[in-house]
Amino acid sequence: MFGSSVKRPVWQMLQGLLKSNITRAALLPILMASVFEVQKAYANATTFSAGFAKENINPTIDDPKRPIWIAGFGQKRQAKSIHDPLWARAIALSNGSKKGVIVSLDAIGFMHNDIIDVRNAVQKQLQLDFVIISSTHNHEAPDLIGIWGPSLLKTGVDSRYLALVKERSVQAIRDAVAALEPVQIHRMELPNVCADVLVDTRLPQVFDSNVRALRFVARANRQTLGTLVTWANHPEVLWNANTAITSDFVHYLREGIETGIRYGDNTLKAGLGGTAVFINGAVGGLMTTLDTTPVLDTVLNETLLTPSFEKARAVGYRVAEAVIDGVNAGSETEITDPTFNWSFKSLLLPVDNLKFRAAAMLRVIRRQFEVGFRTRSEVGLLQLGDTWIGTIPGELYPEIANGGIEAPAGNDFKLTAPVEVPHLRSVMRGQMNMLLGLTNDQIGYIIPRSQWDEKEPYTYNDKPYGEENSLGPKTAPLIHRALIDLFSEAQ
Repeated sequence: MFGSSVKRPVWQMLQGLLKSNITRAALLPILMASVFEVQKAYANATTFSAGFAKENINPTIDDPKRPIWIAGFGQKRQAKSIHDPLWARAIALSNGSKKGVIVSLDAIGFMHNDIIDVRNAVQKQLQLDFVIISSTHNHEAPDLIGIWGPSLLKTGVDSRYLALVKERSVQAIRDAVAALEPVQIHRMELPNVCADVLVDTRLPQVFDSNVRALRFVARANRQTLGTLVTWANHPEVLWNANTAITSDFVHYLREGIETGIRYGDNTLKAGLGGTAVFINGAVGGLMTTLDTTPVLDTVLNETLLTPSFEKARAVGYRVAEAVIDGVNAGSETEITDPTFNWSFKSLLLPVDNLKFRAAAMLRVIRRQFEVGFRTRSEVGLLQLGDTWIGTIPGELYPEIANGGIEAPAGNDFKLTAPVEVPHLRSVMRGQMNMLLGLTNDQIGYIIPRSQWDEKEPYTYNDKPYGEENSLGPKTAPLIHRALIDLFSEAQ
């Protein structure tokens, strides 16, 4: 009657009681207690379901009247070709009573108001408890923010392309929900993956180089339906001279996990199958593979120095291989905890950046202000079994995530101690704690207040980069406090 979710001793006890001569009055409290045990056993055997889908979001680049501007470096970088597909990739999740979706876009960023549009199109109709949308922060994809157009005074966002991204995201969500099936979920954290290809371009040197992965295995046939992977690095290996639409190293990372490490017609290592979804981590600071960073291609045993697709492949394949090797080595742990909760905090962030204010007023950036120069954003927490997944609306500096914030001499507020403490992962209580960057918004860099530095004398005797692409010095304390409160309130 209750299937495999009821433990045999409970069912045998109920059968025995029903056959006995015990009075109804005495039987009732025993039955009530037994029903409670049945409910408890059922809850502990909650089956998660997952579904994966993807939609191509490549732009049309052959219309001379509607040039596509590539985001991520400077203005006037027009797309001339397409090297590999850009995607909206969706993961639907359910435990039978709650249901939600995580979407990853191959994009520089996706504004909160655009995310609300996608949510409004599907959330009520599909009865979703949450819709989480993240951007890979790809610097070789069309501008969806506005500041990388033909000039500083003209937006780089093509309205027709933006509409396509929203439409395809909605379709990917629908398809993922339709594909829901029972799964086992396996988690895995791998330390310091490809740390040698990462450069922290701003002191202090703090990285978020661990790979964290969730693999979803179909209960029906034990096949991998898909894998969610997080790692913190700017997808800009192709650098600023590239004019081909591409998802950069992310293309090779996903391809390697799905179909294997392949050179030409030779598959050197089998993939895991299914659909791979990549979401970036704490990339502020910034975490990147510079145009001059040496990258070892471990297959060719060749060190690549200049930007190229071969260099992007080496980065992506090395991360993919780490994930494949981790699975093959038995490094995963199955998630058996039935917890499935989504919580979030909406917040208003001051826009102190005068360039951002001007760009919004000129409609270069399509951003609305509330109550003066403040803009709405959000942070969130998804509890998926014993894994906690925090969502960050921009490019978080890794020291806010992992610790190591400094208050160097020369900081603009003359602070002698960090503000954003304790660091986020020290408060998260999951067995694995993921932080998804550029998620449910893109507000730019989230810089520790004690490291804020626009005025001389400069910290570390060098004028830093970052403040010009941040809302302002109040951003990090507000986001940090909202996340700490969210984590502390979680059950």
